[in-house]
Parts: sequence; structure tokens; C-alpha cells
Amino acid sequence: MANEIRIPKLGMSATTMTLVEWMFGDGEAVEKGEIIYTVETDKSTTEIEAQSSGTIHPTGEEGSVYKVGDLIGTIA
Repeated sequence: MANEIRIPKLGMSATTMTLVEWMFGDGEAVEKGEIIYTVETDKSTTEIEAQSSGTIHPTGEEGSVYKVGDLIGTIA
């Protein structure tokens, strides 16, 4: 079963974020705890860790703005 990669809630005021960069390409292996992407709000840039190990399948596009909770990929 695939684990969903979603835009996280990072504080009280941030409701949207820009997906800055994926650290892995489609089909690459990732380990739990590795940095898999970065997001940017109007106040900061944050690195997001993988919550599980497996093969990553990013669907979110770098430079696009997403709402908290939006699905941007999976790890299977």
C-alpha cells in the first residue's frame, strides 16, 4: 500500500506553500527520515522528511503553490 505525501501544516498561519524542490526523482528509493522535498512559505523554507521507506513517485510540480493537505506524491 502506498503512503501519501501531502503538504504539511507548518504553523498556525500558513495555509499555502510553494513546492521548491524534490530531492529524489520518480522511481528512486528513499529511506524513512531522508529529506525528500522542500517547501517555502512567506516566512521560511522547510525541509520535509520521508515518513516511510520505499520507492518515491512525486506528482507535485516544483514552483507550484499548494494548500495544506494537498497530495503531492506517494511512497510505495
